[in-house]
Amino acid sequence: MIPQSVVALLSLPLLVSAHFHILYPTPRSNDEEDEPKFPCGGFAVSQNRTVVSSSAIPIALQMGHDRSVVQMLLALGNDPGDNFNITLEQTFQEQGEGNFCLPSVQIPANLGIQDGTNGTLQVITDGEGGGGLYVCADLTFTSSPTVQSLPSACSNGTGVTAFPLSAKINANESNADGSPQSGSNSGSSSSASSSSASATPSATASASGASSSPTGNNAAMFTAGWSVLGAAVLGAVALM
Repeated sequence: MIPQSVVALLSLPLLVSAHFHILYPTPRSNDEEDEPKFPCGGFAVSQNRTVVSSSAIPIALQMGHDRSVVQMLLALGNDPGDNFNITLEQTFQEQGEGNFCLPSVQIPANLGIQDGTNGTLQVITDGEGGGGLYVCADLTFTSSPTVQSLPSACSNGTGVTAFPLSAKINANESNADGSPQSGSNSGSSSSASSSSASATPSATASASGASSSPTGNNAAMFTAGWSVLGAAVLGAVALM
């Protein structure tokens, strides 16, 4: 019989590889052990806010798994708790380990954001083996043009691709291939999924500012938004 300590050691690389980091904006924490805690890995609001444009922001991630389902959500306020009710990017599947960046994620224009408005970005990915992984970054919005340039962290690994998924999919209830996790319900009202899926169409944005239709038009939306850093082929975005 294999000792339990050896079993735990052998499984460690798989657990670590399933996590991800936010490279930009500055996250509250990238502590992998806490990422399964909703919201924000259990971390309180950070005093280290990133000043970002009130019209569009780059979001740079480091992916530790070869396939992940990803959501990008926003909450406004100094300390919004778990009220992440603004969808910045419809749920999509990212493939490939390493750096992944969306250079221009649109902020909905009808939110009434002014210079100095605070908010929090929450990125959710599927948790390998069940549940979700949650990392947050606290923001301060400005209309200043000095924050328009892309950060150095906004790069993409060779072979990294992304594909749109149904708008009804919650990352914390999905497997890496977009299928429902065992025992999950896409219409669930659990604390994580209800906060991540409650945005109305008027409070939903995309990388291109286009419609968030879950059909073929949505593939074009991803192509338009991400073509700054890569080439699109048949609805998939290949980022170099």
